[in-house]
Formats: sequence, structure tokens, C-alpha cells
Amino acid sequence: MRVLFLLRDLSPNGITTYNRTLARELVRQGHEVTVWPSLDGGHGGFPGALLHPWCEPLLRASVVRLRLEVLFVSHYTQARLAQRLSQTLGIPWFACMHNGHSGRRMAQWAELFRSASGIVTMCDTMHRLYVGEVSQGRDLPGGHVPPVLASRLPLALPPLNARSTGKGPLTLAYCSRLSGHKGPRCEAWLRAIALIPGHQALHAMVIGGGSHLGRLRQVARELGLDVEFTGMVADTGPCLQRVDVLAGAGYALMEGLVRGCSGVGLGFGGCWGAVTPSNLSEAVAVNFGDHCPYPLPEDPPSLAQALQDAMALVGTDGATQVTSASRELFAPQDIAKGVARFWSQAVVPPAKSPFA
Repeated sequence: MRVLFLLRDLSPNGITTYNRTLARELVRQGHEVTVWPSLDGGHGGFPGALLHPWCEPLLRASVVRLRLEVLFVSHYTQARLAQRLSQTLGIPWFACMHNGHSGRRMAQWAELFRSASGIVTMCDTMHRLYVGEVSQGRDLPGGHVPPVLASRLPLALPPLNARSTGKGPLTLAYCSRLSGHKGPRCEAWLRAIALIPGHQALHAMVIGGGSHLGRLRQVARELGLDVEFTGMVADTGPCLQRVDVLAGAGYALMEGLVRGCSGVGLGFGGCWGAVTPSNLSEAVAVNFGDHCPYPLPEDPPSLAQALQDAMALVGTDGATQVTSASRELFAPQDIAKGVARFWSQAVVPPAKSPFA
């Protein structure tokens, strides 16, 4: 299958990580994948500024040369471009929806969905949201209801950490971009550590940078905590190799879980809690608290309890079970196959030669 991924930009975030991982796995499985802008930093493709619906006439010839069968997008502006390319060239387009949006933006997406061949969602909460959104178009004149695929986040699996025994000083880490909602989440995490009995023996690490970094350094000093601030790093792997308990959500927490860290879901919605063998599926369904449909606690005492629950899991059979299950859940092979099968339902097979 020949697929074009249209991205807004190459910001180091979860959407880019998703597209990078999926694209590489699809290529490994024999598909032809082109990504604009180029994920490898090369000069191929077009800069994000040109991936706008007004530029469709300029891009059309390049798209034709690729002989595409599928267009795949993750942002609204690129979805409008994909819709126009689909109208002019007859190529089916699919949206990959990572988040919900404001009412006004959701209404705009709903209009686009009337021409989409399908929607891919990343967790159960997002799947229910978009199934509900598209179902509202059933009774509209000429209304088209695209199918919605419940998929997962794929992750290229790194080597396992050296196993911790759970004895001796532990390293607790928070990993995220420290801006917006995530900066205050990290501050609550620091204040939670200060509430843990014997916290003086713990080492804390904040992995990431952003506008709240100065404030967080000040809070750590005020609390008398031993905190290592790494700032923004190109590769979190070396840092995560030293972590016993990781707090975060989405890809940030997944990176730790597949390496062998114990985890605490701490996302946009608040503190989901410690990740255990019995609740891993439920945690994945809400993206570890980033997409929880009900309120979650945000206070340091609740987070301190979740951290202690995760600390108690370190070095146990339960921790091993979470690691093994996470590596199976996020392995990209089956996820990519499922998305490709979903796309293939809209691909028109080439006409068979009468001389065959």
C-alpha cells in the first residue's frame, strides 16, 4: 500500500512519535510510506507551511507522482488539504484523532468527516468520543458516517532496564514537557514526594524542559528535595535507565513501563494512580489519565499515595507482569497491521486487465 502522512510540523510530541513509529513499522512490513514534512530530517517532501488547503493545486502533481492509495492526517489544517486532494484525485483520506477539541473545532471536524474514509483513535475514551461524533451525522441529508477504528499507541521497544530489587534508595522521575497543564502536575509531584515518609533517601529526577522549569527548581529548593533536572533531552533512554518509579502519561509513561519502571498515571486529567497488573488495561483505556472521562485527584496527598503504591511494586512479580504486558500492548507490529487493514477497506483495487 502507498500512503502519504501529512503532518503539521515535527515538534517533539506524542503525535509526531506516533507517526514516526507507525511509518517505520509500515515500511518494515512492505508498504510504501511518504511523510511530509520529512521525518528523517532530509530535504524530501514539503515544509509544513505549504501543507495547507490553499496549496492543493501546487501539491497535486507531486501527489500524483507518488501513485498514492491513502492519505493519513492528524491535524485539522492538513485534514482540509487531504479532503481537497481526495476530491480532485479520488484518494481516500483518514484522520488519526489523538485528542478531543473545543465544541467549535469538533463541529468543523464533523463537517470534514462527511468525506473521510475512516477515523483512527488511540484509546477507548477517544474511540467512544468519535463514534458519538460521527453518529450524529446519520440523519443529515447525504450524511456519511465513517467507520472508527479503536487502535493503540505503537512504541519501538527498547532494551529492558537492569532489574531493581526494590531495596536501597529509589529514583522517582517525572517525564513531560513542563508547560501548560503538565508544569503544575510536576509541581504537585514534587510536593507529593515531600510527603512520603523517608523521602530524604529518595532521588528525584525531572526529565523535560519548558516554561515552568524555573518555578519547579524553586519549589524543589523550598522543599529541600534532592532533584536532578535534566532539561530537554533528545533521547530520554539514558535517563530512564536509572529510574525505578516513573510518573507521566501517554508516550512518556509508556517509555518507562516497557523498560521495566513502575508507573504512576499523571496526565492532563490528574493522577490516575499506580499502574498494576490488574488495572493496566483500564489505564491504557484512558491513556494513563490524559483522556479520563471523569475527574481525577490533583492534590499532593493523593499523588503521594499513588507513588508509594508504585514504590511497593518495584522488584516484585507484579512489576514484571506490567512490563511484559506493556511490551505486548505497545509493540508496533500488530498495531500497524490493524491500521493497514482498516485503510485497505477503502482502497479501490486496480482494474484487472482483460488479457490476464
